[in-house]
Amino acid sequence: METLEFYVCLEQLLSSTDARSPLAWKIISLLAHICRSPTIRIALRDEIKLMPILSEYLISSKLSKDKAGKTLQLLQEISYRIKISRAEAWVLQLVPILVEMMLDSSSGDDLLVPALTTLANLCRSNPPVLTCLQNNGTHKELIQKLLHMKNPSINLQLLTAELILYLELELPRLENENSYVERILGLIFTAATDGFAENNLSTLRLAADIFGELSSFHSLEESIREYKNYTTGIQTLLNFLNSDSPVESVEVLMELLFYIVDLGLSHLQKLHEDIFLKSVAWMHSERCGVPALRLMKNILILGDDSVSSAHIDDFLQAITASLDFSEALHINEQQLHRVNATLTLLEGLCIRDVAFRLRLTMVLTPKTFSNLLRLIITMHVSSNGSPNLTSSTSSSGLELSGSMSRLGSDSDFTSFTTKDPSVTREELAAQSVILVLTVVKLLGSQKAEFMLEYRQMLSNPSTMSHIVRCQRSNNSEFVSRAVEVMCEGTVPSESMASLIKAVEESNLSTHSTLNSDFEPSRRDGTYWSHAQSFLPSYEEKVDSMIARLKGTVDKIELKDLGLTDIMEMYEYKLAATAHMEMTLRDALAAADTQNRQTHHSMLQTRAQNDQLRSLLRTWEQKFQASQKDKTELQATISQVQNSARQLRENLVKEKTAMDRQNSKLQKEMSALRSELDARDEMIRKSQRMLSDAQNDIKNLHKQIKEEQEKFHKLQECNQKLDDELKKGRRDHDDLQKEIARLEKAQGQMKKENSELELIISSHEKTLTEKESQLEEMTRKFTELKRIQDMIHNISAGKLV
Repeated sequence: METLEFYVCLEQLLSSTDARSPLAWKIISLLAHICRSPTIRIALRDEIKLMPILSEYLISSKLSKDKAGKTLQLLQEISYRIKISRAEAWVLQLVPILVEMMLDSSSGDDLLVPALTTLANLCRSNPPVLTCLQNNGTHKELIQKLLHMKNPSINLQLLTAELILYLELELPRLENENSYVERILGLIFTAATDGFAENNLSTLRLAADIFGELSSFHSLEESIREYKNYTTGIQTLLNFLNSDSPVESVEVLMELLFYIVDLGLSHLQKLHEDIFLKSVAWMHSERCGVPALRLMKNILILGDDSVSSAHIDDFLQAITASLDFSEALHINEQQLHRVNATLTLLEGLCIRDVAFRLRLTMVLTPKTFSNLLRLIITMHVSSNGSPNLTSSTSSSGLELSGSMSRLGSDSDFTSFTTKDPSVTREELAAQSVILVLTVVKLLGSQKAEFMLEYRQMLSNPSTMSHIVRCQRSNNSEFVSRAVEVMCEGTVPSESMASLIKAVEESNLSTHSTLNSDFEPSRRDGTYWSHAQSFLPSYEEKVDSMIARLKGTVDKIELKDLGLTDIMEMYEYKLAATAHMEMTLRDALAAADTQNRQTHHSMLQTRAQNDQLRSLLRTWEQKFQASQKDKTELQATISQVQNSARQLRENLVKEKTAMDRQNSKLQKEMSALRSELDARDEMIRKSQRMLSDAQNDIKNLHKQIKEEQEKFHKLQECNQKLDDELKKGRRDHDDLQKEIARLEKAQGQMKKENSELELIISSHEKTLTEKESQLEEMTRKFTELKRIQDMIHNISAGKLV
């Protein structure tokens, strides 16, 4: 949308800006720079319609030689392959100006070459421009000027020969037609050979365009077919063609070979095999794929099936590579054109040759077409509705000459779809969907897997919207195909709702389009006012005089009429005719301007409409996705609820069983507790009996505590498993054994106690003896102490 607004603003600036303004020439310089892109150049030519504005600059403004050269260069670029269906006002003014520039000796080659090129571009495949040129009164001067150019280049020679041909087409038959055509064809092959060998794209393209234009003239068909050097020229070009050749040159060469093969010359059939093999090698190329496929299709249309039969393996391998998008994340418009061309070729071959259809099912799989259909359906549609401003296609796709459409279709082949700039991306995608369905259905007649895939494709709601879009398009062939798919009865019942919805949306869009088309447009009074040719009194006088001259009155009455009256009448009539011509030219120019403005408004409206449709489609996809998620979520919730209900029932049953088991375990635990109480009593008795053996009693206490802990754990875990109860019982048995062991140990300890008592009694006797000895020793010690004190006292008295 923004891109369209930008170019419309440039056009409006040029329309409202004086040619002497620096702004105008900055815009022209910008346009000359961006015209290097073929896509933008075509958009400026066909959608923005910049030719009338630039022509006005060249016609009405007194430009310097430099500015006139810049304007002519831009006109030359934009006018390439322009299509003019009627004599527009700017054409009627531009053609004489170009002829005048070519005749002006002071202009030099700087203006002669672009003027000649622009005039040739305008005349090529445009009968209204040819008529305007032929009605110009400077035939002889122009031909003399063209014939007497000094040291012309090969391009200039081709353009000169082409323009002279246009000037002499009005003659019943050209003088020395055969030699003249032979000379032009020789120049064409020389230019094509040199251009391809030197990678001079302009020369090669000019040669292809002129040959295509020549082959469209039925009056020259006999002379063109009698040319004897086709084989040599084609063989030379094929020798230069290899896998390393530039893609741009190969594309134009394929176009030239297509024109030559289309002549249907019998002596060229020996070259068909070589041409076919060269085309197969390039059919997978994005840029050369469509011209190569057109050339191959033309060879097969001519009935040379031996070519494809001899190289069927290479051909099938190339087809597989062209349709293989298994690793691709998206598909662009250029690839989509190539896919359409491939599918069209496959359709024709499948219809004509059942054996080829069977071979095709062996190398292709349904997944190949399902991946291709998925990429086509999910193909990004830009919010800008202008196909020429947002398209990423190259010049080869959009600049196909209108003369190519003269082929028609073979009974076994559908008409080849050229890359029409007026076809939007959505229409192109819809045509691709129809072609995919057609080929898959044809292959399904040989293999059931393809028929299953065909029904699976029809079950996709997006496929239905594309089918309806194709059914509402302007292409009658695809309309009939879409109707056939919708009415053949293979549409699944679950897809009928999607089909009905798509039809309703298409009806709504068609209704809104019709309403917008029939809205009364505002017409400027200056554009549509009818100018009075001359005064009513003079008009009546002229009409009366014309009626007399036509014999409505007697010839005798003319004798009474003066010669001055007759001359005056003719002067008025000539003045009225000149004035009427000027008025009609002004009205035509105004109508062209109004038409251009309406076209711009239509482009902007279409862009806004497509943007809104894209947003609507996005929201519908999101809504459908949310509805799908909601359905899946509801199904999940229902499943979870059922699972929870079942789980609750299972848990209730399990709880009841566990309650019963718990009650049983409680009873067993009570019995066990009674046993434990009795056991504790026995242990206490054992403790009292073993009070003398402290160490053993402590060990026994530790064991008892361990057993108590085990019993406590057993008491806590008695609800879990029945094995714990068995373990408790085993522990009980172990304790019984331990008690027996302890009782045995108690008897042993009693025996040891008796022995200890004996030892104690012996020790007591020894202790009594020792105590008596101690008392004796104490007594002796006391006596000795007393003696010591006495000695000490005596010693102390002496000292005193």
